[in-house]
Amino acid sequence: MSKPYLVVRASIEPSVMEEFVRWYEGVHLPHVMEIPGIERAFRTDCRRRGVNWTALYELADQGSIQVAFTSGEAERARRDWERWLPHVSELSVEVYAALSAIPGYEHWN
Repeated sequence: MSKPYLVVRASIEPSVMEEFVRWYEGVHLPHVMEIPGIERAFRTDCRRRGVNWTALYELADQGSIQVAFTSGEAERARRDWERWLPHVSELSVEVYAALSAIPGYEHWN
């Protein structure tokens, strides 16, 4: 089964991007990597509908999703973002995970 991914997209003010990158790499990313279940992180510049920041985080397995989101480490990582919110015009957090069979549901062709 494929591993789930957490995708964070943001539109950061260009005037603070250099400082934001330093903060992300030096403070936020180390905090994110302490979240239970997060195994790897990827970052890229993005030009999708005004979004200029994208980060992907690979989780260990499906069971890691809830654990990761409710952990104290995740709360600390979310608090890290607060200082940047005045410089963010768009922020989305998405989870991509494989769907499993739905018990009790049958499809007849």
